Amino acid sequence: MRTANSIDSVLSSLYLDARISLALDPRAAQLETWQAWTTSMQVAHALFALSTAPEGTGVECVIDRRPRRLTATGPRYFTNAGHWTQAFFLALTCREEERWKELCRVPVDLLREAGESKGTRYNTYLYHWIAALQAFILHRPELVDELTAAMELSAPGRAEIGAAETLDKLVFPQMNTFLKFAQGDSDAFNDALADGLRLFRDYHTASEERAAKIDGAVPLGLLALACMAYDRSHFEPGFRLEVESGYLPKHIVERSWYGEFPL
Repeated sequence: MRTANSIDSVLSSLYLDARISLALDPRAAQLETWQAWTTSMQVAHALFALSTAPEGTGVECVIDRRPRRLTATGPRYFTNAGHWTQAFFLALTCREEERWKELCRVPVDLLREAGESKGTRYNTYLYHWIAALQAFILHRPELVDELTAAMELSAPGRAEIGAAETLDKLVFPQMNTFLKFAQGDSDAFNDALADGLRLFRDYHTASEERAAKIDGAVPLGLLALACMAYDRSHFEPGFRLEVESGYLPKHIVERSWYGEFPL
């Protein structure tokens, strides 16, 4: 694994392994589960570290507890919105602030241009969603406008790609939960999170085919928001995380393994 191209080829496999680990250890009580989860996070972040650095330069990355010197490629088709949200939410669950802030400095226009360079298209709302997340983290003034646009454009009647059920049960609940978090409304946040988890379960158990897939193991975006809420409750007494669920691994949410080894 020397370049961003090779990292792209193994990212899906590592994230699959991480979700399988959680399916077998839903509380993330085993150190091996945390290691699989953090390795997936490291590779997802490394993909952007390498594909946003000048082509041909060397970039130091820690992956699976080992420092590695990899060669940057510059932006490619995998420098896309889907990979960005995955890397961002994984960094939040692993409490890797430097990584999530670095990701938030990746221009949305770059994600659009590089990600769609080979003809792949993403719903317009996704770019506004990313812009809203970046604005929140970096304290930019466009948060409200970007989040409003994302929520409006993700309405089933306006989205260019995706089934109405997917938008209603997987996309909107994430945005709504984030909205309540950004507003600082603890009760509304917990209600939205609980609803989002219920809808996630409903979607992934609606048929035997869906229920058999690992996609239903963990709602990554909602898990990331739960982690943010848990951390917030420790410095803002009026904000609480009250939702417990098999979809929210206890030892990831409560950062029990954080610091066990360098990330």
